[in-house]
Amino acid sequence: MFPGYDHDDGLTEEQGKGRDTWDLICTGVKISILLIIWLFFTVVLIIKKPQVLEEFLVSVEPNKLYANDITSPSKAIEVKLRGRIDIDIMHDPSNATKNSSSLIVWLQHVDVVSMETSWQSELWQVYLLETVTKEMTLAKYLFQVPQMETKVQKGLQLAIATTSMHAESMIIVVNSAPINKNLGVICAIILILFLYTLVIWDILDRTLAALITTSAAIAVLGLLDARPSLRTIMSWIDIDTLMLLFGMMIMVAIFAETGAFDYIAVMSYRCSKGHAGRMMFFLCLFSAFLSAFLDNVTMVLLMVPLTIRLCEVMSLRPTSSLILIAIFTNIGGTLTPVGDPPNVILATNEFVIHHGIDFFNFTLHMLPGVLLGLIVSLILLYVMLHQKILMAKSPNQLSTGELDERMSADIRRRTEELTLRYSNRRNSRFFRPVPNFEETLAELEIRYKIRNKPLLIKCCIAIGFAIVLFFTNAVPFMKGARLPWIAVLADLLLLILANFKDMQVLLLKVEWSTLLFFASLFILTEILVVLGLIEWICAQTVSVILSVSEKYQLTVAITLVLWISAITSAFVDNIPITTMMLKLAIELDNDKSLHLPFPPLVWALAFGACFGGNGTLIGASANVVSAGLASQHGYKITFMEFLIIGFPLMISTVLVVWIYLLIAHSVFSWH
Repeated sequence: MFPGYDHDDGLTEEQGKGRDTWDLICTGVKISILLIIWLFFTVVLIIKKPQVLEEFLVSVEPNKLYANDITSPSKAIEVKLRGRIDIDIMHDPSNATKNSSSLIVWLQHVDVVSMETSWQSELWQVYLLETVTKEMTLAKYLFQVPQMETKVQKGLQLAIATTSMHAESMIIVVNSAPINKNLGVICAIILILFLYTLVIWDILDRTLAALITTSAAIAVLGLLDARPSLRTIMSWIDIDTLMLLFGMMIMVAIFAETGAFDYIAVMSYRCSKGHAGRMMFFLCLFSAFLSAFLDNVTMVLLMVPLTIRLCEVMSLRPTSSLILIAIFTNIGGTLTPVGDPPNVILATNEFVIHHGIDFFNFTLHMLPGVLLGLIVSLILLYVMLHQKILMAKSPNQLSTGELDERMSADIRRRTEELTLRYSNRRNSRFFRPVPNFEETLAELEIRYKIRNKPLLIKCCIAIGFAIVLFFTNAVPFMKGARLPWIAVLADLLLLILANFKDMQVLLLKVEWSTLLFFASLFILTEILVVLGLIEWICAQTVSVILSVSEKYQLTVAITLVLWISAITSAFVDNIPITTMMLKLAIELDNDKSLHLPFPPLVWALAFGACFGGNGTLIGASANVVSAGLASQHGYKITFMEFLIIGFPLMISTVLVVWIYLLIAHSVFSWH
């Protein structure tokens, strides 16, 4: 018999045996398919070595031609230049003058006997900055190479000349076997569908599913002769995000030892007067408000234990309540640059800062949309409460086998008591007080108190230090106060004050599976970029915008950026999606044929990434962390349960924000 299944659900013995046989068949099929996939990427990773590109530094002198032979030429050659390239003129060559310095790059077939040029490609003109700078800018171009049908042997060369009056130096990277983007996009879509098949139907644990899919994606790159090196793969991981998550997990683990969560739960129970609906409104608004000033991951780490305590007391379904807490945390975190990781990415980008988007400007433009999103979400929450969506016959706990393997005896005992409480509860209503409110409150006040007041004071000092630095993160002269370092510095301060001596016990409370899941997602997202999926989305977006008249281009651009970022953030974590969509917004701004203002695109991207992350379980960091913490307490948030609650809320909030953005920028041109 498999863990999590028993025959106390009314099935006959024959039906139970039939279900066990079916489970055995499904398990065998699943393992067989996964073994085939494992064999695929194992063989590829053993046979295919990492791709090594030709990279060299060249110096091109005036009135002289630089030529370099290209080994193993194919039908297409990708050339990348890194140096002091003028990106503005590259995007709009009409701004170039006669005196603008540039490099002229092309490919040519040269007869190895007569050394005569028999074919020459189109010319690629790379404009250079007139001033010397240490910043290295990248530009790339894909040359198409025809196959020469002749008996005379030909050699392919990369040729470079300069229009400058002095020598120009540049780093050149030549990829003689670039990925076929059409095939790459198809492979990228298959990989995404495979990952979500594993996660949506709970075929595998989400961390293991991400690891297997990422390994298969690397193998796909290997088959396409583009396997990245281990150093490149490690560079794809967003260490800042992982540091922030790790730091806040450590802080909350110590804070939980003070008993403050239990005490706050009792106070919340007292304020709600035993009304479940009133308590949920209070918790959701409280989470949304504080998440505007603390990052949403921190808020989830603080709110999950509190919410679970209250749900157990009032016999609510903890998993559904935790989903709502994560959703409102994401909505509230959208308000400020420090409230949500996607906002941090946007607010700290140099291109965004250059367009005058600071802390105050960012918050001012986000405020109306966040308020509208909260209003719509509260209305939907009210409907859910009346429909008793948060009430279930069972608390959606982990199976007995999972509890035996992962949970302490205390958690197993608590979940057994909660199951009995659910079975004894009948016809509960959210807007009526629970029975025996006074007796339950008195019992809770005796049972749950602050256990360690000195440690609580020390925790408050560390958290206060972190909050102050979170705010100074947006101050120009405090650029070193990055969120990951703030979390780590606050942890070190707390460990010193608390004189903590057993780090091993503390590290056991860190959700390592969540950190590994995020690392895998970051790598997978970058692989999707390499395969050309994001470039394809950008190209389709630009073509749609260009298909309408200039009068409506801003409306179409806001619509596309908002909904593309929202839908993709729902199914791929919104942190890497924000990075990629920001590249799209910058490309749209640099395309001078569009004449689009940049700030509205930033607001659309921020709303789309933050609100869109509420669509699925893996759409936002707060969602994943909530699921990880819930499992530590004996509850399992499934993908489908989150989807049923989160996706309608996501669509509704994005819809009202879309209307707000169109009125504010397309009609009144607030920007």
